[in-house]
Amino acid sequence: MSEGAPHRSFLVTCVGAYDDSGLGTGGFVCLHEGSAVVLDKIDSTGLCAHRGVIYRFARGLRAILGYSVDGLCSMLKIPDARDVHDIAVRDGQFVCASTGTNEVLWINPLKGVVRRWQAEGERDAWHLNCFCEVDGRLHISAFGRFTTHRGWLEQCGGTGFVLDLENGREVLSGLNGPHNPRFIDGEWIVCDSHAGALVLQRPGDTARRVALGGFTRGLDHDARHLYVGESANRKAPIPADHSAIAVIDRQTHEVLERIPVPFPEIYEVLKIEPELAAAMVADPAKFQLDQSSERLAALENQVALGWREIHGLKRRLADLRRWEQCRAGLLTIKRRLVG
Repeated sequence: MSEGAPHRSFLVTCVGAYDDSGLGTGGFVCLHEGSAVVLDKIDSTGLCAHRGVIYRFARGLRAILGYSVDGLCSMLKIPDARDVHDIAVRDGQFVCASTGTNEVLWINPLKGVVRRWQAEGERDAWHLNCFCEVDGRLHISAFGRFTTHRGWLEQCGGTGFVLDLENGREVLSGLNGPHNPRFIDGEWIVCDSHAGALVLQRPGDTARRVALGGFTRGLDHDARHLYVGESANRKAPIPADHSAIAVIDRQTHEVLERIPVPFPEIYEVLKIEPELAAAMVADPAKFQLDQSSERLAALENQVALGWREIHGLKRRLADLRRWEQCRAGLLTIKRRLVG
């Protein structure tokens, strides 16, 4: 890779159907030098790196999976959490954003839950989602201070914020369904997901916005570029079956290219070393769970019907268009005969 060129090796988690939302199965993808390898089709959310190990939350298994260059190396079930959206590692413990219970859990791998931070409201009231650590302090993004389960579904424009969990102070507010807060070189950069944009703001300054081409979620960076997930619109009449990572110049905010991802919805994007990506592409079986398990087979096919419905809609739309063309042709012929 030439100096200053965009990074070419990523891991991407993709969400699938969960409760009453999402599309497809979701999955785990390795992108490397133009290749996209689907490691599995298990609905996945949070993704982080710690001391040479990549950790991913497989929401379809309610488990944290660990990966090294040698392959899948650990699996920890998280039965106390619900609908986990993000994970982090701090002081030898996993921290989980338990979105479905409106809380943050600190989990010791041997002892289970050792600490809880509970937001007000029932079940998924605030839609707590993504972590960010700034100067050793843990922050989290949320859709708003709602009191009822999924109250944010009615209207969450301008109610989102980023919260310092240590002191309860909002460091950013007025956001639209935010995800992936990052504090980069003295500037907050946040996926303003429901507005299809990035928000960039230095403390005390006016926020700037970069409009993008989809539901923004998933964010990483290097010295010259931002890498932002652009997901398909799950509410479209016929949703797309793919998404993309937008590569953005940090100086000009120009989209330099888009890297395709073979799932409709991205959750997280993580730059990885080319050596790890090359190992995954060369031998993906080492990074997969036992595919003979009936449970995993059921998970990977949990919403195959959804995919068939999407493609069926596409076929019916094509048939309808052909019928309209045929009908227009018949009307033309009739007018000519009558004339």
